[in-house]
Amino acid sequence: MYLVDTNVISAGAPMKTAHPQLVRWMEVRSEALYLSVVTVAEIEAGIAKARRDRATRKAVDLSAWLETLLHLYADRILIFDIAVAHIAGRLSDLARGQGRAPGFADIVIAATAAHRRFTVLTRNLRDFRPLGVPAVDPFAALPR
Repeated sequence: MYLVDTNVISAGAPMKTAHPQLVRWMEVRSEALYLSVVTVAEIEAGIAKARRDRATRKAVDLSAWLETLLHLYADRILIFDIAVAHIAGRLSDLARGQGRAPGFADIVIAATAAHRRFTVLTRNLRDFRPLGVPAVDPFAALPR
């Protein structure tokens, strides 16, 4: 099972450079893919920024795309709960002890994956590897 980071799910977003092999890989394995509520928040932040920048078409397209994701992943969007919060606290300290400072969003995504024993699909291996969770960059090589 995989927890898909925002930078990976966004490969299928409107106005993004197409990554057809990755998008196809994700379509075939969709039932094994999960999202974090953090990803929903990050996409919503992008929509709000587009509105603030008066990029109306972009905001509309991203909103429609987000609604599609919410429909497709409805029962596979994982929340940030107490169990994950405990793990997030430990992972945050682990990273600090290594002189690293990944953002809170990455820590929550890593903690969610650790709690579920999932692998994170991310382009951002630099911030996930110190957290001790399995992470794969599907842009470099698709998982088997």
